[in-house]
Amino acid sequence: MSPAGPRSGPRSHRTYNLDRVIAAVRAHGAVTRADLERTTELSRATVAALVARLIDDGTLRELPAAGETRPGAGPGRPPARLVLTESAGLVAGIAFSHGDLRVAAATLSGDVIAERHVHLVVDNSVAAALDSAADNFRAVLDESGHTEEDVSCVVVGLPAPLDRRTGRVMVNNVLPGWVDLDPTGGLEGRVHRPVFLENAVNLGVLGEMTYGAGAGLRDLVFVKVSTGVGAGLIFDGRLYRGTTGYAGELGHVQIEANGRVCRCGSRGCLETLVSTPHIIAALQPMHADPLTPADVVRLLEAGDSGAVRVVGDVGRTIGRSLADMCNVLNPEVVIVGGELSLPGGALTDGISEAITRYAQPGVAQALTVTTAALGSRAELLGAIALAVQRTGAPAPPT
Repeated sequence: MSPAGPRSGPRSHRTYNLDRVIAAVRAHGAVTRADLERTTELSRATVAALVARLIDDGTLRELPAAGETRPGAGPGRPPARLVLTESAGLVAGIAFSHGDLRVAAATLSGDVIAERHVHLVVDNSVAAALDSAADNFRAVLDESGHTEEDVSCVVVGLPAPLDRRTGRVMVNNVLPGWVDLDPTGGLEGRVHRPVFLENAVNLGVLGEMTYGAGAGLRDLVFVKVSTGVGAGLIFDGRLYRGTTGYAGELGHVQIEANGRVCRCGSRGCLETLVSTPHIIAALQPMHADPLTPADVVRLLEAGDSGAVRVVGDVGRTIGRSLADMCNVLNPEVVIVGGELSLPGGALTDGISEAITRYAQPGVAQALTVTTAALGSRAELLGAIALAVQRTGAPAPPT
């Protein structure tokens, strides 16, 4: 099976309209025929005929009708929603973190059809990491009955700042073994498909905007607290990367002029006070056995007073820096991600408390602080969202 491409022969008006319908479904996901009439500005009869043809040739399918009606709709059965099928083509997402690899294949509507998760220490060997990514890419295709030729493009998330001019990992101590290498070319040579590289936290904000806590919003800040602290930024529905790709490096805002030396080489960075390793180090004296991030999560879930206090303090420290960012950017929402971001938990509450205290009142009142909805899948789903956009769809905007 191969992805649907440009139709051969003279480009008729009917072919043009078919492509408009496909583009509209790709851009907006599950849509009704009425939605297509509005977005394409085609008549009801034309949309009905085009949809019937696309269903007949297997490009579109109807989702089972939901039990509820839409606001403002009359009584009766809700309208059927349409999505692209696998025969229209696929995209793939690959998300590296420092200890995990996630890979998924999805339709051009962004519906995941196969997914794999393996533990992988990405820092140790670039070649081994890329080999594992390629192996798992082929595995998800095998599971779903597809081949490499069915995939239009692959988007890869890497937990490091990337030079958007060259596509290479910038000089830093986050992934030192990857600096100045070309992981895009290395992976393209393994999967034989176009590959696009993106900073993982940027994919996190795209994932939350498309599938999660930021759905329907256009001005977002996504903060991930993990081994480091990073922020993904969406302005007016578009991903903001900065001139070279360094936008969102919240963890390297200086908090203490004479503080500890950070892995970036500066002193007193926010990251030296609030990262997950710092939290573990603060809690370890109260526990005999070595703590892991999963242990800290269990302590928070159990309401352990020490864990709640330490993580709450971390949230307030991060929130103090975020308050300044919010004063400048005026976002609708701050979404808190990372392994310690539990719904209604100490981290999110601490961040919210500090933003309320230190941001301008008008900024704070217009802002919601919430926990990420996608958990550890945010970056992977963001890769899928960006891959769908890379196929030519106008949404999600970047």
